[in-house]
Amino acid sequence: MTDLTIRAARSKDAAAIARLSKELNEVVNDSTEHCTPENIKATLFYHDTSFHVLVAEKADGEVIGYAVWHAFYDSGHGGAGAWLAEVCVGRHGRGAGAGRALFEAVVEDVKDSPATFMMWTSSETDAAEGLYESSGGYSKGVKRWELNGL
Repeated sequence: MTDLTIRAARSKDAAAIARLSKELNEVVNDSTEHCTPENIKATLFYHDTSFHVLVAEKADGEVIGYAVWHAFYDSGHGGAGAWLAEVCVGRHGRGAGAGRALFEAVVEDVKDSPATFMMWTSSETDAAEGLYESSGGYSKGVKRWELNGL
Protein backbone atom coordinates (compact mmCIF):
# COMPACT_ATOMS: atom_id res chain seq x y z
CA MET A 1 0.00 0.00 0.00
CA THR A 2 1.89 3.04 -1.23
CA ASP A 3 -0.21 5.78 0.38
CA LEU A 4 0.02 4.44 3.91
CA THR A 5 1.36 6.26 6.95
CA ILE A 6 2.25 4.59 10.24
CA ARG A 7 2.07 7.07 13.10
CA ALA A 8 1.56 7.29 16.84
CA ALA A 9 -2.10 7.00 17.70
CA ARG A 10 -3.97 9.87 19.34
CA SER A 11 -7.09 9.84 21.47
CA LYS A 12 -9.10 11.07 18.47
CA ASP A 13 -8.33 7.65 16.88
CA ALA A 14 -10.30 5.85 19.63
CA ALA A 15 -13.44 5.32 17.51
CA ALA A 16 -11.45 3.77 14.65
CA ILE A 17 -9.44 1.57 17.03
CA ALA A 18 -12.66 0.47 18.74
CA ARG A 19 -14.21 -0.47 15.38
CA LEU A 20 -11.10 -2.40 14.36
CA SER A 21 -10.73 -4.15 17.73
CA LYS A 22 -14.38 -5.26 17.50
CA GLU A 23 -13.66 -6.77 14.06
CA LEU A 24 -10.59 -8.55 15.46
CA ASN A 25 -12.40 -9.94 18.49
CA GLU A 26 -15.29 -11.17 16.34
CA VAL A 27 -12.81 -13.10 14.14
CA VAL A 28 -11.09 -14.75 17.13
CA ASN A 29 -14.36 -15.34 19.02
CA ASP A 30 -13.42 -13.06 21.90
CA SER A 31 -15.54 -10.56 23.80
CA THR A 32 -16.48 -7.33 22.02
CA GLU A 33 -18.19 -5.64 24.97
CA HIS A 34 -15.13 -3.50 25.70
CA CYS A 35 -14.62 -2.43 22.09
CA THR A 36 -15.98 1.08 22.56
CA PRO A 37 -14.37 4.45 21.94
CA GLU A 38 -14.85 5.30 25.63
CA ASN A 39 -13.02 2.19 26.79
CA ILE A 40 -10.23 2.66 24.24
CA LYS A 41 -9.71 6.25 25.44
CA ALA A 42 -9.78 5.19 29.10
CA THR A 43 -7.31 2.33 28.66
CA LEU A 44 -4.94 3.18 25.81
CA PHE A 45 -4.89 6.97 26.08
CA TYR A 46 -5.11 7.52 29.81
CA HIS A 47 -2.33 9.57 31.41
CA ASP A 48 -0.36 6.32 31.91
CA THR A 49 2.04 6.04 28.99
CA SER A 50 2.87 2.36 29.36
CA PHE A 51 1.03 1.48 26.13
CA HIS A 52 2.61 2.31 22.79
CA VAL A 53 -0.08 2.55 20.11
CA LEU A 54 0.52 2.96 16.39
CA VAL A 55 -2.03 3.29 13.60
CA ALA A 56 -1.93 2.65 9.88
CA GLU A 57 -3.61 5.51 8.07
CA LYS A 58 -4.50 5.82 4.39
CA ALA A 59 -3.81 9.05 2.49
CA ASP A 60 -7.46 10.07 2.94
CA GLY A 61 -7.10 9.87 6.75
CA GLU A 62 -8.91 6.56 7.24
CA VAL A 63 -7.35 4.45 10.00
CA ILE A 64 -7.26 0.87 8.70
CA GLY A 65 -5.13 -0.80 11.38
CA TYR A 66 -3.40 -0.46 14.70
CA ALA A 67 -0.76 -2.09 16.88
CA VAL A 68 -0.24 -1.99 20.65
CA TRP A 69 2.87 -2.96 22.59
CA HIS A 70 4.17 -2.43 26.11
CA ALA A 71 7.29 -3.16 28.13
CA PHE A 72 7.62 -6.09 30.54
CA TYR A 73 10.28 -8.11 32.37
CA ASP A 74 11.23 -11.71 31.63
CA SER A 75 13.74 -13.56 33.79
CA GLY A 76 14.40 -16.04 31.00
CA HIS A 77 15.86 -13.22 28.95
CA GLY A 78 17.37 -11.46 31.93
CA GLY A 79 15.77 -8.11 31.42
CA ALA A 80 13.37 -5.81 29.67
CA GLY A 81 11.31 -6.94 26.74
CA ALA A 82 8.37 -5.79 24.69
CA TRP A 83 5.03 -7.54 24.56
CA LEU A 84 3.22 -7.07 21.26
CA ALA A 85 -0.38 -7.07 22.47
CA GLU A 86 -2.16 -6.66 19.14
CA VAL A 87 -1.67 -6.03 15.46
CA CYS A 88 -4.99 -5.54 13.75
CA VAL A 89 -5.86 -4.58 10.19
CA GLY A 90 -9.53 -4.19 9.32
CA ARG A 91 -11.10 -6.29 6.59
CA HIS A 92 -11.01 -3.37 4.13
CA GLY A 93 -7.29 -2.83 4.59
CA ARG A 94 -6.04 -6.39 4.42
CA GLY A 95 -3.73 -7.75 1.76
CA ALA A 96 -1.94 -4.50 1.00
CA GLY A 97 0.93 -4.61 3.49
CA ALA A 98 -0.56 -2.66 6.40
CA GLY A 99 0.02 -5.52 8.86
CA ARG A 100 3.66 -5.84 7.86
CA ALA A 101 4.13 -2.05 8.01
CA LEU A 102 2.65 -1.94 11.52
CA PHE A 103 4.76 -4.90 12.69
CA GLU A 104 7.95 -3.37 11.29
CA ALA A 105 7.13 -0.02 12.91
CA VAL A 106 6.66 -1.75 16.27
CA VAL A 107 10.04 -3.48 15.85
CA GLU A 108 11.66 -0.08 15.20
CA ASP A 109 9.93 1.39 18.27
CA VAL A 110 11.13 -1.50 20.40
CA LYS A 111 14.70 -1.06 19.12
CA ASP A 112 14.55 2.52 20.42
CA SER A 113 13.47 1.29 23.89
CA PRO A 114 15.43 -0.52 26.62
CA ALA A 115 13.89 -3.83 25.45
CA THR A 116 16.22 -6.43 23.98
CA PHE A 117 13.53 -8.84 22.73
CA MET A 118 9.86 -8.96 21.78
CA MET A 119 7.22 -11.62 22.42
CA TRP A 120 3.62 -12.05 21.30
CA THR A 121 0.85 -14.55 20.84
CA SER A 122 -0.96 -14.89 17.57
CA SER A 123 -4.34 -15.88 16.29
CA GLU A 124 -3.72 -18.93 14.18
CA THR A 125 -4.47 -17.41 10.81
CA ASP A 126 -2.36 -18.07 7.73
CA ALA A 127 -1.81 -14.34 7.19
CA ALA A 128 -0.60 -13.72 10.76
CA GLU A 129 1.65 -16.76 10.82
CA GLY A 130 3.09 -15.93 7.40
CA LEU A 131 3.87 -12.37 8.46
CA TYR A 132 5.59 -13.38 11.69
CA GLU A 133 7.60 -16.23 10.15
CA SER A 134 8.78 -14.05 7.25
CA SER A 135 9.87 -11.40 9.77
CA GLY A 136 12.17 -13.87 11.52
CA GLY A 137 9.84 -14.78 14.36
CA TYR A 138 9.46 -18.33 15.57
CA SER A 139 6.74 -20.14 17.46
CA LYS A 140 7.13 -21.67 20.91
CA GLY A 141 4.57 -24.08 22.28
CA VAL A 142 2.80 -22.21 25.09
CA LYS A 143 -0.66 -22.14 26.59
CA ARG A 144 -2.53 -18.90 27.00
CA TRP A 145 -3.90 -18.43 30.49
CA GLU A 146 -6.33 -15.75 31.63
CA LEU A 147 -7.59 -14.44 34.93
CA ASN A 148 -10.52 -12.13 34.29
CA GLY A 149 -12.65 -9.85 36.41
CA LEU A 150 -9.87 -8.45 38.56
